[in-house]
Amino acid sequence: TLFASGHTFFVSRMAHLARASPYMVHTTFQYGGAQGKRHRLREGLMWEDDEDYYSKPDFLTYDLDLPYDLVYPRGGAVGDDGTQPLDQHMSVEQHFKLVHHQLRQMRNAFALARSLGRVLILPRLVCGLDRWWAPHAGIIPGSAARLPLLECPADHVIDLERMGKPEKLLREHTMLCNPRTPKSVLSSIERVKVDPMPPTPGPAGAKLVRTLREQHRGTKVLTITSALPDYRAILSQADAASFETEIRCAPPPPRDFR
Repeated sequence: TLFASGHTFFVSRMAHLARASPYMVHTTFQYGGAQGKRHRLREGLMWEDDEDYYSKPDFLTYDLDLPYDLVYPRGGAVGDDGTQPLDQHMSVEQHFKLVHHQLRQMRNAFALARSLGRVLILPRLVCGLDRWWAPHAGIIPGSAARLPLLECPADHVIDLERMGKPEKLLREHTMLCNPRTPKSVLSSIERVKVDPMPPTPGPAGAKLVRTLREQHRGTKVLTITSALPDYRAILSQADAASFETEIRCAPPPPRDFR
């Protein structure tokens, strides 16, 4: 608890459960290289960026749609901390159904953020099972992890290392809780509901982007409270194809071995 590994602090969250402040936190047991380490520390409010990181761009965030039956597909009792006994944990297929539901929303949010010239603030992700480098039955053998993981680290789900410099595209889900985030950002948050539209390019998508740009120019944080428009509705057909390639299989950044 006091000399925490990346797993005991960020995943099994032993310090949080013990209401203790660790003496140190190691960034082991993560899956995104140096970028993943920095993002973990940012999620934990333990990394200090330059002032521009918290204020310079405009931001986009959204209310994550997370159906109860995806988080607890087997039903049963749920503890006060939102977790269940390990023998009730979901299957691998149910875990991926839960994660893919969140990834679809994240993909649409990235497209909308790009169209609006904003940086995406990630939501707090939820994972049904832990992640490890070897076969396991839901959690790392011998760990104290509780399922589901209601604050699943982003590197469990997306490849931060392959993005090169994730800070150009996203911010951690805790950014708006960070005491380093200035009042000028926190006092400029607007919540917006958008109408659904078919997942095909058309005037409705282009009009939505123009409207959001014009009506919320000067707003630091724009929060979408309804379902996000499908990326194919707000991007042209050519841009959508390019976006799919980029977000699915962008080449890894070159390594400098000096």
